[in-house]
This record gives sequence, structure tokens and C-alpha cells, in this order.
Amino acid sequence: MSPMLPGWLLGLMSLASLALLGWSIYSYRWSALIEHRPAQHLFFGSVLVMILFWQAQAGIVPGLGFHILALTSVTLMMGWRLALVATAMMQLVLALLGQFEWSALGYHYLVQNAAPIGFTYGFYSLVYRRLPHNPFIYILVAGFLNAGATHAFLDVLQSSVYALSDTYTTDRIWHDYLRYLPLMMFPEGVVNGMFIAGMVAFHTEWLSTFNEESYFK
Repeated sequence: MSPMLPGWLLGLMSLASLALLGWSIYSYRWSALIEHRPAQHLFFGSVLVMILFWQAQAGIVPGLGFHILALTSVTLMMGWRLALVATAMMQLVLALLGQFEWSALGYHYLVQNAAPIGFTYGFYSLVYRRLPHNPFIYILVAGFLNAGATHAFLDVLQSSVYALSDTYTTDRIWHDYLRYLPLMMFPEGVVNGMFIAGMVAFHTEWLSTFNEESYFK
């Protein structure tokens, strides 16, 4: 279920989604993906894993379900541009599977993907600028804590949209959704943190945001 937003706003979100996706596609250096088959396998494999995660939802309130996002891992691995492309493909598949109405595709992409990807990349950038370049800080802060904070950011953002659109009352959103938020922040952090730790240990070349010369100096 999607929030009860006016048609003009859904249309505006669709146009904004197309503009953002077009810019991401245009500005990305595609030779890095086209010339490396392992990178292609990683990209399409990530899309498949996200589809499985996003379908496995649990919750009481329709439209506000808990599930693993995996957006932090995808963003740290691919960078924000390719992450936006990958999540667009995921949302298209979810729409084809009937997870939501086609008219709400722009909302789902902007709110559920673009906004948290921007948040998680901003969190990583802040960690990179402000904290020592240490593999453990990258894993625990840019990976584990970042993923949990990103999950909280998205849940609060979605709750605000549902409340402001009068789809649900704030009392129902709090009692049936937001108060359970800490229970999902931790597993989100664990799943992403473990994945990032594995990449740092065995395949740092698959992390576009990890510079070995900087972190292992």
C-alpha cells in the first residue's frame, strides 16, 4: 500500500525520479562496469538480493513494513550513482510483481531509495572527512552504524509522509510501527556490517568507497 498522495504530486515525483535516474546514468563512467565481468555479476547479483530482501517484509501497518534495506552495502560497494540505477531496477521488478501501483513508482523510488542512498552516502562522507582512516572505523561506523541510522531515517521519513497525507494517524504509526524501530536498526546494522567486513577482508577492490592506500597506510 502506498500513501494517499494527490495525483499531481505522484506525477511530479515520477518526473523527479526520471531526472535523477537520467543524471545518474549520464554521469556514471560505464566503462568501469562494461569492461569488468565480475563487476557486472556483482551489480546484477546485488539487484537480485535487494529484490528478495524488499519482498520479505513484516509489519502490522500496510505499506509500513520492516525488512532489510541493504542500501548502505550497495552504496559503499557501487557508489551512489550506480546504487541509484540498481535500486531503480529493483523497484521496476517490484512494481511488475504487484507490490505497489505503477502510479506510485516515483514515490517509492524517491522516498525509499534516493533519499536513504543520499543519507547513507552523506554519512559515509562525514565519517571519511572527520574520523581517522582505519578499517575498523570503516566497518563499524561507515558500515554498521551507518546502516542502522539509514534504516531509522527511512522509517521516520516514510512515517512522516503517511501522517502528513492522512493515510494513517500519528498514534497508529507510533504504536504499530515506529516504536519497533530499534528492533530493526540492529539487524540492519549487523547484516550490512558483516557484509562490509567480508569485503574489507577479502575483496577490497569491490568497494568503490574503500581506498587501500588510505586505510592501510
